[in-house]
Amino acid sequence: MTRLRLRTQLLIGTLLIICAWTGAILLIVRHTVRGGIARNVQAGTEASLRAFANVQHQRELELSRMAAMLAELPTLKALMTSDDPLTIQDGSEPFWKLAGSDLLVLAGPSGRILGFHVVRPGWSSRLIQEDLERSLARGEEAAWWYADGQLYWVFLRPISAGAGGELKPLGVVALGYQVDSSVAEQLSLVAGSQIALAMRDKVIASTLSSDDEDQLASWISKQGASRDTFSQPLTLGSHPYELASVSLRKSAQAPVLCYVLMPLERTNLFLQRLNRTIFVLGVSAVVFAALLLSFVSRTITRPLEDLVAGVRALASGDYGFAITPRGSSEVAELGTAFAKMRADLLESQRRRLAAERTAAVGRAAGSLSHDLRHYLSTVVANAEFLYESEKLKLDRDEVYGEIQVACSQMTDLLDSLRELSREGPAISPAPGILDDCVRRAIESVLARPELRDSSITVAASGDMAGVFDARKMQRVFFNLLLNACEACVPVESQIRVDIQSLADSFEVRITDNGSGVPVSIRASLFDPFVSAGKPNGTGMGLAIVNKIVEDHGGSVSLEASSVSGSTFVVRIPRALPQASDPLTCLPTAAQRSSLPSD
Repeated sequence: MTRLRLRTQLLIGTLLIICAWTGAILLIVRHTVRGGIARNVQAGTEASLRAFANVQHQRELELSRMAAMLAELPTLKALMTSDDPLTIQDGSEPFWKLAGSDLLVLAGPSGRILGFHVVRPGWSSRLIQEDLERSLARGEEAAWWYADGQLYWVFLRPISAGAGGELKPLGVVALGYQVDSSVAEQLSLVAGSQIALAMRDKVIASTLSSDDEDQLASWISKQGASRDTFSQPLTLGSHPYELASVSLRKSAQAPVLCYVLMPLERTNLFLQRLNRTIFVLGVSAVVFAALLLSFVSRTITRPLEDLVAGVRALASGDYGFAITPRGSSEVAELGTAFAKMRADLLESQRRRLAAERTAAVGRAAGSLSHDLRHYLSTVVANAEFLYESEKLKLDRDEVYGEIQVACSQMTDLLDSLRELSREGPAISPAPGILDDCVRRAIESVLARPELRDSSITVAASGDMAGVFDARKMQRVFFNLLLNACEACVPVESQIRVDIQSLADSFEVRITDNGSGVPVSIRASLFDPFVSAGKPNGTGMGLAIVNKIVEDHGGSVSLEASSVSGSTFVVRIPRALPQASDPLTCLPTAAQRSSLPSD
């Protein structure tokens, strides 16, 4: 699992806290605003209901007073004494106009209708008679009369003559007004909301559109007409409302309910704007907090990052990587401690390198001293033999040859030391054939008497022409083959050289069946003065190989090693990068036969 950086953890954690805190605050604000709006809607609905109740009460008082006034008119009493329906029907019209009501009914003492007038025809005397008898039986002074889709609010007053014990009932007068859309519109103006009047499950009058009115009637039918509701949201079509209801006449056989519907379009638009504002504020707060926190976290974690970089550099061996202690006191103290530790390790590393360098120089001096002393001893001894050759009857040419070989070996030793001491490349590239270079190195190795029984085979594939320093590369292969032969038993040695020509490089693999490279020196195999298992080894052979191959822009490595043998790989480019046109430097087939063989 990938571990997050400290800055990332700090940023994510703080952002989550900020988001949660900001979200909670904004939700509280939103809930508070919505609660305030709901209270305002509830207060508006209650005010609408109170306004409607006040208007209704004023109208009731007006009609009640008008009914009481008509019942006391002497002319109306005189008309009622005739007890003739036609006379009363004709004579009652002036009284109906005087009252200004939508309905006027005059009935005898028995409750039989003697005359009635109505603004909108549609009621029969039979339906009016049933409503009148029902109201008289209940002793109602005000009643709702409903039939054929028409609703009237009626007030009844008895008509009598005389006083005290001589009081004689003459009949009943009933005044009423029709509850229709005009009444609903008047109530709507007063209440400031939409109004709907319903009886049972049918809407009698409303200020709503026909579609909204049908939906309200369907809702009333599902809820039950006698159920009082208050401050309940309701959507009719695409119009949201806050609905409240009040019973206009609870004691009636069929209660009449008035529904007040306060429009919520403006409220919802305000809430939408509020939601957008809250969202923008929340996002802005999070973005600003992220930017601020990013700067703060960078300030906090930058010293730690520098310290981590210093630790990584120190782990990779870069003792010169320095950091500047900064940040909080704890982090600065940690940085100071790390800087001191790095300085101590750097000094310790310098002392160790100096000691290793001194030890290496000592080993090199001892090795060179031993080899030079051996070669000089050979030269001195053979010089004495040469001086006494006549007395000892020795072959002067043979003695001279041994002196020459010893001098040549001392020269090679000094040349190797000089080769390693050079800083830059010291090669002279020229067109050549790589497999010829390898074969000449094989001949030089097999020319040694102790290695004549070694078996070395060569396999080459592809074009062997290239640009390189043939003399130096011959020394590379000579050193590698010499090491391979010395690692094997001469009579059992099986050494194979595979040369592969690629598009722009050569790969040469030298495989032997020796005892392998010791594990202890594999990591420093190509360092100077590293040797193991050779009594007279100087440890410069592979170091010189590595130096020459790197001068050619290539590489040499130990590909595999075990108790059954080792494989070394040499990779060099076909043409050196500094050659202006390497392809033109490659020898042609006609030129290859003219190249020197030694």
